[in-house]
Amino acid sequence: MKKAWVMMGLLGAFGMLAAPVTAQAGAEARCKACHSFGDKNGVGPGLKGVYGSKAGTHPGYRYKFTKYIKGEPWVWDDEHLRAWLDNSKKAVKEFTGNPKAKTKMNPQHIKGKKADEIIAFLKTLK
Repeated sequence: MKKAWVMMGLLGAFGMLAAPVTAQAGAEARCKACHSFGDKNGVGPGLKGVYGSKAGTHPGYRYKFTKYIKGEPWVWDDEHLRAWLDNSKKAVKEFTGNPKAKTKMNPQHIKGKKADEIIAFLKTLK
């Protein structure tokens, strides 16, 4: 009988190892590979205070698209962030009005509820 329990325990342990692991990550998980959530820059600019700020103005980060902005840069609000999260390459051309405008950020294709979650998260980074 004792051997049966040991075998069942081992089978259960191996079964758990074989089961797929799904991580429940918050909205920030999509951003943290390239961005910090403070003032410090990573591959991309730090996201602290990004909501409500002017595009291309984070200190210490060099943006490709700022030379294409005529007048004042756009402000990172819900509308601009939604378009950016979906396709930053397309959005930067639209926002600057210049088909040659470029950004280093790859299109993320984030829409709907996922985009809403990320925007809500960005609003908390004051």
